[in-house]
Amino acid sequence: MANVNPRPNKSVTREKRPSIDEMILINKTDIDQQPNSHMVATPTEFVRTFGGNRVIEKVLIANNGIAAVKCIRTIRKWAYELFGNEKAIKFVVMVSPEDLKANAEYIRLADLSVPVPGGTNNFNYANTELILDIAKRIPVQAVWAGWGHASENPKLPGLLHQHDITFIGPPENAMWLLAIR
Repeated sequence: MANVNPRPNKSVTREKRPSIDEMILINKTDIDQQPNSHMVATPTEFVRTFGGNRVIEKVLIANNGIAAVKCIRTIRKWAYELFGNEKAIKFVVMVSPEDLKANAEYIRLADLSVPVPGGTNNFNYANTELILDIAKRIPVQAVWAGWGHASENPKLPGLLHQHDITFIGPPENAMWLLAIR
């Protein structure tokens, strides 16, 4: 029996844009011809070099515990590898009395901490209005909500977008679609 492909063989040509990693690797091959052609020193230079339109220099972590630790460590590692400065991106964290009492590691890793009410997460890490208020007051360019808490609330990306603050996560419309199960 012959293998039959139910899909017709359509040749669609799309121009593939290189990823940031590919662009950096491409530039690294030209190092001898153009010294430091791949180097960027700041987030602003990075955005300009790669054709972006939004510079993120300060991020509010709207989560706690290991989620916050992993986010901060990962971005700091990336910033060190790319900019030669692990502190190129600043981190603001929300801190409940319970986290403070537990001497949570993410608080020590942050550049700035903002006290929030204790108790259940609807008073702090899942409170979208509180997250927006903190993001505007500090101010930050982006909010990362991690997993759980407000990260699953489709209202958060929309609220932030209305105030020109980037939500680091899925777009609002995708979250609404997932919420309608």
